[in-house]
Amino acid sequence: MPFLIVYLHQVRGFSLPTAGLILGIVGVAGIITTPLTGPLIDRIGSLRSFIAGLLVAAVGISAYTLATAVPTAILAAVVYGFASGLMWNGFATLLTHLVAPAERGSVFALRYMSANVAFGAGALISGFVTISARPGPYVVILLADASSYLLFAVALIALRPVLAPSPAVATGKPASHGQRIGYRQVLRDRTLLGALLANSLLMVFALSQTNSAFAAWVTGDGGGTTRVVGFAFFLNITVLLFAQLPAIRLARERSRWGGAARAAVLFAAAWLVLILPTTLGLHGLTRDLLQIASLGVFALGEATLAPTLPALINDMAPEHLRGRYNAIFSLSNQIGPVVAPTLAGFALGNGVGQPYFYGLALACLAIAGLALLLRRVTPRSADLGIASEPAEAPADDVPVPVDSTRH
Repeated sequence: MPFLIVYLHQVRGFSLPTAGLILGIVGVAGIITTPLTGPLIDRIGSLRSFIAGLLVAAVGISAYTLATAVPTAILAAVVYGFASGLMWNGFATLLTHLVAPAERGSVFALRYMSANVAFGAGALISGFVTISARPGPYVVILLADASSYLLFAVALIALRPVLAPSPAVATGKPASHGQRIGYRQVLRDRTLLGALLANSLLMVFALSQTNSAFAAWVTGDGGGTTRVVGFAFFLNITVLLFAQLPAIRLARERSRWGGAARAAVLFAAAWLVLILPTTLGLHGLTRDLLQIASLGVFALGEATLAPTLPALINDMAPEHLRGRYNAIFSLSNQIGPVVAPTLAGFALGNGVGQPYFYGLALACLAIAGLALLLRRVTPRSADLGIASEPAEAPADDVPVPVDSTRH
């Protein structure tokens, strides 16, 4: 993923602003389709929805190999964006059905860590494979990525008897059959709205920038190479591996908004470290080491953030609206892929990369302040991760009554 903007720009010949806009379309497609996935998941179940998302994602990634012209690249972005909305919403909802409420913060953090370990490993491999302007190595990487989606879907189909949630969840029946449900009820939750705002800003000014601005800056005005990018993501996954479990322990029964604020500060520090060589006029090995170290600092922020916001919104969600809650939260994840590559492509394409990263750091510090303010309007039990919730269906899939009142 970090090399898609490099692939579109250096291999397929699109300008940086055009490449950024194409990647931004992924987020646009996700924004359009994600609200539709919530009712779908509540109706047909999270497992089926997740499998469908994986299959469509494989098609979208494969289509990038044919992106020799802008229309083809846009089509690939649309298909992959549609899949992302369904895939990540389905995955998040599935996980909440497989663990006890008290463990949601931990499982969402472990999901984030495992995904990013693989993400970083892929970036490391790609950094050594995609060292030329020829399309061949990039095509191999894209097809391998598509195959990974298919393998995951096949594994889930094989494990379906084990992973299927209780009958009440699988059929998507609401807790009260006479109750009219929809997004209007979901959007009355102020805590959810606050989480949407904070997560959207973090995606735009921090998390999505690693897929767009980081690789483009290092391999462009930053003076580095794709191998530097690969080593940076290797350090990122290494730090995540060592930091995530301690971060989970530290997050237990502590303010989730406080954790989000600390993560934002660490993201700001990472951008400052990345831009330090240019600020000080450093070159060679010192420059490369600092660029690599920036993603190590970034990983500390990711480990701190992972147990917080996804678990917070699932603690607030009534069972019969869980798919819609996760759909709305997934929608905030789609904003970053729209805005971040567009901003990055414009800034780096117009030679203002250094001020751009300073702006990202300031934005992250502002988000930290926002998180502390949102803590005041969040129920203490949910903020500390101790929200009470009715018991899940037992292992033999016998459904239990679900209380639909707000926790």
